[in-house]
This record gives sequence, C-alpha cells and structure tokens, in this order.
Amino acid sequence: MTKAKSLLATGILALFSATAFASPLPSEIYRPDGAHTIKADHQGNGEFEYEAELSGQRNSIPSLAKKVIAHARSKGFHVVESEIKHDDADLKFKRGKQELDVSIEDKGQGRIEYKSRFGLGQKLNPTRKQRPSEIPSGFRRPFVVFIR
Repeated sequence: MTKAKSLLATGILALFSATAFASPLPSEIYRPDGAHTIKADHQGNGEFEYEAELSGQRNSIPSLAKKVIAHARSKGFHVVESEIKHDDADLKFKRGKQELDVSIEDKGQGRIEYKSRFGLGQKLNPTRKQRPSEIPSGFRRPFVVFIR
C-alpha cells in the first residue's frame, strides 16, 4: 500500500510542478483557436516565444494574419511590416520599445506553423556583430551587418 501512495504522491507533485513552471502566454500574443502549443517559453532577456501548429484545412493564412493584426492593434501595437501570401505571412508590430514578430507558414499536409516573439526591441551593438546564437530560434533570416 505504501508503494501505491508514494506513486500517487509523486504523480500529483509532477503534475503541479509541470503546471507551475509552464510560462503563461502574454496577452499581447494572439493564440489561434484550435492551436496545439509546441513551445511557450519566457526567455531570460525579457522576450517570450510562442510556437504552435494549426490545422490547414480549417484555417487560411490570410484570414489568420488578419486576426493577428486585429489582435495586435487592440493591444496598442501598430503594423511595421506586413507581408501576407497564400502560403505564408510575416508580420512585425511595434508599441513604444516593444516589438511583436509573427510568422505563419504552410508546412504542407494540412499543417500550419505559427510562431510569435514578443519583447523589447534590441538594436545591434555597433562595436560587434550579433552572433547567431543571440538571435531567437525560428526567426533567423539571412542578413548582412556592416560594422566600421
């Protein structure tokens, strides 16, 4: 009987600790209906990353992008960049020093990948190049930095 009790107690503790350490999603990040959360991670540098998968049969990328834009505007953001195609969308918003980046991509086979990054905008340090490890994963894009 003691083994059963200890297993039950361990299971309950594991459930509570997993829930306690899960990062709550900031209200600035739009969570699509029916989204399956892959990653919800609070970064040490004050940024928050959210990644989810959606059904491509029930969602279209342009309509999802419009919902993201409406949500961001309702939170006081203004659109800095908006590139919406039928198979992917890249959206950038700004509110004061805060930035919100959203990437929506059709992965085929009825899957849509949704990524969102929220936090303070970080400028490149003019004395050195930014290392690839300092760029949040999932948002790495080819770029060139010239430093004199």
